[in-house]
Amino acid sequence: METTIGLIGNSLLALLRHPDQWALVSRDPGLARQAVEECLRYDPPVHAVSRRALADVEIGGRLVRQGEKVLCLLAAANRDPEVFPQPDRLDILRQGNDHIAFGSGIHTCLGALLARAEGEVAIATLARRFPRMRLAGEPAVEGSLIVRRVTRLPVALA
Repeated sequence: METTIGLIGNSLLALLRHPDQWALVSRDPGLARQAVEECLRYDPPVHAVSRRALADVEIGGRLVRQGEKVLCLLAAANRDPEVFPQPDRLDILRQGNDHIAFGSGIHTCLGALLARAEGEVAIATLARRFPRMRLAGEPAVEGSLIVRRVTRLPVALA
């Protein structure tokens, strides 16, 4: 629940900070799914996850020993310029958006489908009802290295 709230809040903030992208969704709420996927890549609610090495492995010239904890920076991977052209640009029409906001493989978040659906419904509904919505003050964001979410988002609806 908390991460879904983060997904919706972070997505709305990103879209409102990029009015051209909000305008695209407002004109065509059918783009909400793409908008959510791009916002998940751009500013996911979960920025990092930890794992334990199952065996000794060398990564980037450093030996990680079996049992050691490794912090996987999902948000950084989602901004990799070798994977995402112009990674710091929010583009809801981006093609090939293979982000890892929900992890990957056997570690994929079990709630990913539900979170995506909730995010899509929220963004599409807001875009349809309030196409001229804009920021009306400074948002408040709280978080840590691991999670990040909007806690206050002042908006003007018309």
